[in-house]
Amino acid sequence: MKKFMVLTGKRGGYGAMKPMLRFIQEDPDIDLQLVVTDQHLNSKFGRTINEIEKDFEITAKVEMMQKDGCAISRSQALGNFIVGMSLVIEKHSPDILLLYGDRGEVIAAAIAATTMGIPIAHIQGGDVSGSVDEQFRHATTKLAQIHFPSTENSAQRIKNLGEEDWRIHVVGDNHIDEILAGNYLKPFEVIKKLSLNLQSPIIVVLQHSETTDPSASYNQMIETLSAVNQMDTQTVVVYPCSDVGYEGIISAIKQYEDLEKFQVHINLDASLFWGLLNIATVLVGNSSAGIVETPSFHIPVINIGRRQEGRLHAENVIHVAHNRKKIKEALEVAINDASFHSLVHNCTQPYGNGTAGKKITKILKETYIDKRLMTKKITY
Repeated sequence: MKKFMVLTGKRGGYGAMKPMLRFIQEDPDIDLQLVVTDQHLNSKFGRTINEIEKDFEITAKVEMMQKDGCAISRSQALGNFIVGMSLVIEKHSPDILLLYGDRGEVIAAAIAATTMGIPIAHIQGGDVSGSVDEQFRHATTKLAQIHFPSTENSAQRIKNLGEEDWRIHVVGDNHIDEILAGNYLKPFEVIKKLSLNLQSPIIVVLQHSETTDPSASYNQMIETLSAVNQMDTQTVVVYPCSDVGYEGIISAIKQYEDLEKFQVHINLDASLFWGLLNIATVLVGNSSAGIVETPSFHIPVINIGRRQEGRLHAENVIHVAHNRKKIKEALEVAINDASFHSLVHNCTQPYGNGTAGKKITKILKETYIDKRLMTKKITY
């Protein structure tokens, strides 16, 4: 029996991986070892481990002990994680470590696994964005033995990094699996849970810090919320992830959370969040959800700043700078422009057909863990 260790540290990544985790769990020839860390164990971000425990048995919890959103605190937390993850790997002896995305805990886990001789399969490699996360992503690619990019463009970038063709499998993006399967709350359930009115526009705000300039996160979020506030409509604001600079985002949110038209949530589980996107008028901020997930719901996105800069996107995205005037102008288009609505209604979904988890499980199950797999060679 093969032992697949899977790491999750963020609510969005876990929601995307759920179909894949079910495929792994239900296969009699695979032992799922699920390791949780970071946001899942932090009450400041909703302690989302509670959501995971409803669905899967957790093999290990790795505390990062991050004190705050400062760079030194995050760096120390990643060091703590490498120690903890190394002990988990030693105890459970996985055959392969499956990592998702571009966050700090991902590259930290890759360092631990590489040092301990455990092969790595990396999901969502080759994507581009405008933050430190992109550096983490590409560094993880160079440590990984197997690659599961979302698109052909990303696969080509992995090849450009010198990875051998046979290691690369284009599978689509895991986020699409649950969405296309319709595994999210129905409109009436979302309306009831969040007390929303479908007769009025619904703005969803999800903005993270730009990790290349975390000190600007407060002012950037103030620009966004000021513009949204001018639209005078019901708004759902979701807390950011735990990247450096998150405290600035939260401080800005707290200045608006008492307004009657604003509701603020530390966390929305995946099924509720996708159900919200299904009825939303527009998503505002810089989350990858705006790039990857919204084309499946055919809603407009106002993508602000550099965090998703250069990432492949559908026709529903409007890019603007951190400027309240520009953001408000984009909101006017997203909410009121009939011709743009037509474009959004017919937008493409460049991130797959909802079968990523199934493909990944099958490929990994059939992968031989031998000298050829473990011996990395750079192509020229």
